[in-house]
Amino acid sequence: MRIRLWTAAGVLAVALSPRAGVAEEPTCEQVDRRTVVPCVLARSPELREELALQRAGRGRREAARPFLPSNPVLKGAVASRASPSDGDFNWYLSLDQELEIGGQSWLRVGVANAELRAQGQRVAAARNSVASLAWLAWFGALAAHERSKLSVRLEGATGAVAATVRAMAANGLASEVDAEIAEAAALRAAQRRLFLEGLAFGAQARLRLLAGGAPALAAGVLEPLSQVLVEAPPRQRPELIALEEVRGAVHRRAELLARERVPNLTLSVMAQRDGFGERVLGGGLSLPIPLPQPVGRTLAGELAEVAALEEKVAAETERVRRDLELELVSAKAEYGAAARARGLYPPERVARAIARLEAIGEQVKAGRLAVRDAILAQQVLVEQLEAEIDAREALCVASVRVVRAAGLPLEGGEP
Repeated sequence: MRIRLWTAAGVLAVALSPRAGVAEEPTCEQVDRRTVVPCVLARSPELREELALQRAGRGRREAARPFLPSNPVLKGAVASRASPSDGDFNWYLSLDQELEIGGQSWLRVGVANAELRAQGQRVAAARNSVASLAWLAWFGALAAHERSKLSVRLEGATGAVAATVRAMAANGLASEVDAEIAEAAALRAAQRRLFLEGLAFGAQARLRLLAGGAPALAAGVLEPLSQVLVEAPPRQRPELIALEEVRGAVHRRAELLARERVPNLTLSVMAQRDGFGERVLGGGLSLPIPLPQPVGRTLAGELAEVAALEEKVAAETERVRRDLELELVSAKAEYGAAARARGLYPPERVARAIARLEAIGEQVKAGRLAVRDAILAQQVLVEQLEAEIDAREALCVASVRVVRAAGLPLEGGEP
């Protein structure tokens, strides 16, 4: 019975633990399609910067919460009075408390809350930006890897043709010029392979740097994001929501400045013992006298500045809204064009081009294809295969841009 009770208690403790039900951070020793975005987000300095500003905003909100504008002030004084015939001891105490009678406290909290909401939207925008960067780096690394693999296959095919033609030339079945042309094509293919291997290394190094120096890149498929296939209406972008919150914060700050023109009231309570040995209790009330600008401070300049800032934020909001609408239209058009270009290369065409590329050497050896025609055919087939990789990469890049432009989530939802 005791074992069952202890087991039940242990299960309940785990269930109520703060980490229960929370997904663990992904291990980034090997980056794949599922972990690329979480790994990059976990190591993004841009996101950490925005999160630090969000914590600073929480601190400003906490600083705006106190109801009293200042702490009470306790003042005291003592004195000793003496004369040739008499002497006495006097003391004086007073307690002063400043009060805001214009309702500035709740407006100050409202400004802090609006600024904090705006910063929360900036954090969301930063997450989207970093996730977009992660996807672009991922697709770029995959495309560079596929181009490098294709260059290895091309080098093997051209090397086989060059070896065949060189043997034919040695037996008098082909000219030395054809042998030199075939070897030049093989050298060009080898140079192309080295160049593409360097590009692939650089693309993978960039992805590793973003993901925190992951030692390996897992295999992946160069396919677009699945979110782009969801028929969902565009959502409002966090960049625009942040500007709207900033505009609200500026408007509340204008109201706060208007309320701060109301002078603060100071209440005083005092107690003293005077020179006649009497005890005196009393209170007081003080109120500042506002003077017109420029003799006194009426916050006229601050109010004019805030009004201009509110107008500036309104214009910026309209500009960003227009830019985001244009970005969505352009991203959809780009994705449509990329999808049509991708459709030009069905799998059977790609498989047929690979088969033809690998069979060129046998065609030359059998005498059914001239050497120069073989080299030209190799070049055309390789350009077709590289164009197919380019089309798939362009479709993946366009999917990232249209998903982000539509405000759809860039995190999760990928196999």
